[in-house]
Amino acid sequence: MANKRTAELVYANAAGIVAAAVEMHYKKVPELTVRYGPAGKEKCLQDARYHLSYLAEAILSESPLLFRDYVGWAQQMLQARNIPAKDLAVNLNCLKEALAQRLPIESFVVAAKYLNGALNQLEEEPASTLSFLEVDNGLKTVAEAYIKLLLQGKRHLASELILKTVEKGTPVKDIYNQVFRPAQYEIGRLWQLNQISVAQEHYCTAATQLIMSQLYRLVFNTERNGYRLVASCVAGDMHEIGIRMVADFFEMEGWDTFYLGANTPVESILRTLREQEANLLLVSATMAYHVRAVADLIQAIRRDAVLYNVKVMVGGYPFNTAPELWKAIGADAYAKDAAEALEKAANLVRA
Repeated sequence: MANKRTAELVYANAAGIVAAAVEMHYKKVPELTVRYGPAGKEKCLQDARYHLSYLAEAILSESPLLFRDYVGWAQQMLQARNIPAKDLAVNLNCLKEALAQRLPIESFVVAAKYLNGALNQLEEEPASTLSFLEVDNGLKTVAEAYIKLLLQGKRHLASELILKTVEKGTPVKDIYNQVFRPAQYEIGRLWQLNQISVAQEHYCTAATQLIMSQLYRLVFNTERNGYRLVASCVAGDMHEIGIRMVADFFEMEGWDTFYLGANTPVESILRTLREQEANLLLVSATMAYHVRAVADLIQAIRRDAVLYNVKVMVGGYPFNTAPELWKAIGADAYAKDAAEALEKAANLVRA
């Protein structure tokens, strides 16, 4: 209960905490105004909001690892943009001071424990992030060529590469697992390391979604097995390609799937579950601060007289980082990838 109360207080006082922390930061490091200008202060406020959101979700989930993992990611991302780790440490310490001023002592003690763990981590050199194309999975050369074409803005040639690879006998599932999936991870890594722009990242993702749709004639030709799936991202989560890939795997296994996409309100998900008489809801969270929305969705399903027994499976970065998190929010299962999702789904619907 202490963690839940602390997280609630952090969210309730978030605006004041963030504003106070950034003011402290600029007083402690006045050269920031000269170094980054007015736009820099707004970016500092934005970063502090992210830090606080991840902190609150880690506390709510009782997972210090979730916050430490985020801070490690942020450290690498900022260093790639020539922002030293000490700036991040100062910002986190200012957040800690602002929390001390605005939380009851018992709640501050909880929050400080999570912050201190992350601050201790910043004293160490971050581990280098290896390429997601390091492992030769049989289609490594295809994946490398695919990413190269996308980064050159040649989506038509990238599409041609994939279609020809499939025509030669490569299963669509292998294309998803061994080309699209590692390619998306690698694109994210390149952005984190400041080697590509946000625009390039978005272009690559949009191109991959287009090419996936070109394979649908092969995805939607499987004999039906009688089970129905709804797959969705929660409201506020705009990262949809991962769960779309998993939904396609279910389709290839004979499920009737109803993929709702990104940023879907709770009521829309509930209505679709009722209309489709779904056996399973598959829902993803890309960022830690989306976990609360997933938990709220699950609670809404459990309160519904018609849907309370619909099985819910979750996935995504926060659940991969904190493998017990799915239990804390009331889900029926968690899967780290599409293959595991299919295996666990079969057990859930037959139980």
